[in-house]
Amino acid sequence: MIELALMLPMLVFALLGGADMARAFALQIAVENGSRAGAEAYAIDSTPTNAEAQAAAVAEVNRTPTANLSAADVTVTKARADGVTACVSPPTVTIPCFVSVRVVYAWSTLAAWPFVPNGGTFDRTTTMRTFY
Repeated sequence: MIELALMLPMLVFALLGGADMARAFALQIAVENGSRAGAEAYAIDSTPTNAEAQAAAVAEVNRTPTANLSAADVTVTKARADGVTACVSPPTVTIPCFVSVRVVYAWSTLAAWPFVPNGGTFDRTTTMRTFY
């Protein structure tokens, strides 16, 4: 019984810490998928809007349990290949336009762990060529 009493705090710490790390990994994948979904929604739509891309990104991330992303955390930018020059409308094969969707998600652990960072920021950007 003494061995169990000595090891139980370490086992609980390992179990809950592993659950927090698994949750962080799932949220990282959700942020990556959200940026891809937003860029894809903008790129394949014939009349794209920033709001549609943001909504697609938010919906994709929020499918993950415990995720709570808002449209304010999603940035949509349109530019040519250099990333600065404005797009021409409609884009052509010789003058393509690219959309970039950036998703930023602030993550925190379920419990405040001693001696361990208790949060972080996941930041992913996906760029796709538009075809409208």
